[in-house]
Amino acid sequence: MKKTTELLLISVLLTGCAAPAAETGESAESAKTQEATASQPAETPDPEFLQDTIEQLERTLDPIYNDGDVLPQIEDAEITWNIVSGNAVIEDNVIRKTEDSAEYEPVVLSASADGFPLEHSFGNILLLDPYAGYVISYFSERTSEPETMKLAYTYNGVEWFALNGDRAVLKASVGTGRLRDPAVFRRKDGTFAVCATQGYDTDAIYLYDSQDLTSFTNERLMKVNRTPLSEKQAWAPEAFYDRTLDQYVICWSSVEDEGMFYNLSIDLQDASEPQRLLDPGYVIIDGTMIKCGPDYAIVFKDERYPMEDYSTLMSGYSENGWTDFKEFSQPISQHQSEGPMIMPDLENEGYYVFYDDYTRFRFHALYTQDFRSRYYDAVPEEIMTIPLDSPAHSHAIPVTRKEMDRVVNYWH
Repeated sequence: MKKTTELLLISVLLTGCAAPAAETGESAESAKTQEATASQPAETPDPEFLQDTIEQLERTLDPIYNDGDVLPQIEDAEITWNIVSGNAVIEDNVIRKTEDSAEYEPVVLSASADGFPLEHSFGNILLLDPYAGYVISYFSERTSEPETMKLAYTYNGVEWFALNGDRAVLKASVGTGRLRDPAVFRRKDGTFAVCATQGYDTDAIYLYDSQDLTSFTNERLMKVNRTPLSEKQAWAPEAFYDRTLDQYVICWSSVEDEGMFYNLSIDLQDASEPQRLLDPGYVIIDGTMIKCGPDYAIVFKDERYPMEDYSTLMSGYSENGWTDFKEFSQPISQHQSEGPMIMPDLENEGYYVFYDDYTRFRFHALYTQDFRSRYYDAVPEEIMTIPLDSPAHSHAIPVTRKEMDRVVNYWH
């Protein structure tokens, strides 16, 4: 009887151990299934969410990124970037060059949002080496070479050095021959171009091409002030490449037409009909724009008279593209100010705004942490070094170490 009881007890014990083992296996399998399900996105992504994400990323992406730059993220979605084409890698949302990268490496990106692949390619992007400083274009009115383009450079924004002994690096040989307000900008392929005012009362601007800012070729005139405008003035042109349009935007001013206008150009040979850029309700000139993530900031001159009461700089900010400036600051500069130039601080998160004190033929500067704040500090004169003779209307372009070395070695 005792042996029978022991056998029964052993049987019960064995049976009792077997049941939990089976349950543990089922639980493990169930947990594995739940974990796999949790790691996958929902089966049906919201098409509106995907399209909105694509549009936000298109607005946010810049045409140029530097080796080591962080790629953009947006609110309400976790973005994972991938390389579609180009010699580049992305690690922890940072894009980097490889050993096979060209100096100007074309890159196409793709992305996922919250795990959902976006069926969209993001192109018209160049990957460059890190920026080392700025090359600055300007002209003079009172020197032996007035109305010609000159160049300077800076590594930190406030200490400038003249190139070519503060003498002309470019003179106009067509049109009026009066080259004013020169602005260097990048072409789609990473090389450079220059646009400039042709005197005072003309409907066309100067354009030049340059591989490396040591020589300038293909001098030409582009008519931008066209019907239905006055066809009389095209002052202080600036240009930039818009990667979403895959076109160049050329902005300029005309007092005769009471404001700022823009044209589009595919190849910088011909321009579209002009359109008004913005309308603050009074005559403005000398506008300069900069892209800030998905947004745009602009600084311009209030051209109302008398200049003792106006002739100050104003700023504006747009969260809906460069054609949608609607709210503007109060004056941010002293009177008799014009020709503003925006230079992002390469060492800190802020912006310099240089401008002409045109009655005294010198530059002053403001500094802002964020254009949306509309708050600007005057940069102390004692920390600035600008050893140029009566400079006017400057424009700065960021350059890499290789580009800077080529420019400085050639023009020194």
